[in-house]
Amino acid sequence: MSAQALDIETLRAWAVQHHLPPAAVERWLQMGESDALAMLAVAQELRLRTGQLLTALDLLEEIGVREGTGAAALLARDDLRRIIRGGGSRPQRASSFIEKLREIRYPRLSRARARLEGAVAAMRLPRGLALVLPRDLGSDELMLKLTARSAGEFETLLQALLEKREQIKSLIENLGGSDEL
Repeated sequence: MSAQALDIETLRAWAVQHHLPPAAVERWLQMGESDALAMLAVAQELRLRTGQLLTALDLLEEIGVREGTGAAALLARDDLRRIIRGGGSRPQRASSFIEKLREIRYPRLSRARARLEGAVAAMRLPRGLALVLPRDLGSDELMLKLTARSAGEFETLLQALLEKREQIKSLIENLGGSDEL
């Protein structure tokens, strides 16, 4: 049996071990041998969970169509290699890997998130007062988190909130898509 055939068998064994649906395995194999094996190497290195692998396959396919390149070339990018080979726990790197793929797949959404995060940071809210953006910007809801340990601290945080009212309203409007930052 050739080395390539062994690698494909390793991929199939990984897929069975992680309970991948047969249709997903076929899609994975249809990527082409070098692309499929590059993704297998990442899955093994990061110990991707089933859902993470399925998400990665979808994102790689979409990025590949847009950029006209295969998964192996995408996975060889410096920004992804740093995450895959970087420091930190494997679950943390796996999560960062998926987030980076989403950032590559949805660049405008990533830039919008960065602008919104910058606007929140520029408000310089006091400790105990936080604005939490929706996880994937799929919602137009902004969560406000107020943590006070005393009545005096509560009053101080409410005053800070009132002082930032217009900036917060603007941020909410930007989440709704009515304005650009």
